[in-house]
Amino acid sequence: QIQLIRGRNHNELTQFRYNVILHLGAEIDLPNLPYPEGIQNPPYQGGQEKSRWLDWQENNLKLSTIRELLVENQPELLSISKIPNARVMAAVKTAQWLEDTAQMKTVGQFQKALQELENVGIEPEDLWVLGELGYKVELNWSDSDCEGCYDAVFVRQDVKDKTILPAPTFLRPWQDYANNPLQAKAARQLVPQLQTYLSQKLPEYMVPSAYVVLESLPLTPNGKVNRRALPAPDLIKPEAAGGYVAPQTAVEEVLVKIFAEVLGVKRVGIEDNFFELGGHSLLATQLVSRVRDAFGVELPLRSVFEAPAIAKLSLIVESFKDSKAQNQAPALVPISRESRRMKLSSLNQEGK
Repeated sequence: QIQLIRGRNHNELTQFRYNVILHLGAEIDLPNLPYPEGIQNPPYQGGQEKSRWLDWQENNLKLSTIRELLVENQPELLSISKIPNARVMAAVKTAQWLEDTAQMKTVGQFQKALQELENVGIEPEDLWVLGELGYKVELNWSDSDCEGCYDAVFVRQDVKDKTILPAPTFLRPWQDYANNPLQAKAARQLVPQLQTYLSQKLPEYMVPSAYVVLESLPLTPNGKVNRRALPAPDLIKPEAAGGYVAPQTAVEEVLVKIFAEVLGVKRVGIEDNFFELGGHSLLATQLVSRVRDAFGVELPLRSVFEAPAIAKLSLIVESFKDSKAQNQAPALVPISRESRRMKLSSLNQEGK
């Protein structure tokens, strides 16, 4: 049971704090209930004939209807489900509107809509007051698909040894009923452990650049992993563990700019690992293309995997530049027309 707290003020205590009771092996059989005129008997829930609940919304119930039923019929037990909670209706509707940006686009629209919600829902305290008619009243959060709703059970004062339970529902995994306050701490410890372990087992270019810790994997109705429902990894790229090291040569300065553009980061040090910053084989291909445009050298793709940090990669680039300079033929120098005539006349004289 998740019990509401008494009070008429709308504050954090009454809106979002509750008393929780766990029942072990307890059951309740609700007897056949007399219903006011005009209200149809609700469908059975839980497979038991006696476990019947009035649905506040489907039966269009009102406080006056409940009072009439308690006074005139004096049932032993009366149970009502899906009662809209006036304390939290504004918060529930606001959350729904935030998801529907087409309906609410301005703060003014939000304020106007919230003003219209002032009298929406039923104050829990109004139902507790009905207990003065000789009933014990239990209000619990509704275990249904009705957001912001609660259930009410009225037990006549002369009825003893009755356990009041919410409306029967389907079983859920125990993880749905509580959170793990240490999960964030465990996640912070898990990621560094995974990074260390994988760096020892895999080549650098195969080590993942991002990690996302989930409570469970989202599944499709067929029980397979729903890849579309997986959250995107954090796009914040970490710096190298050793700290930032600035470029020291002209080649390193150019490579730093190329790394930053390809990886989409603001700052890259010469000791930062290309793959640890989010790089992969496709980005490595872009990197090689940028290096060719900047330095005019054909850098092999494997060089990026062998030297993923700028400090080492710059040495490879410089070696390719030096090799290219040595292998180049002397540049051709254009000569003037007069020079050509003089050289040709000299050749003719030598040939005679």
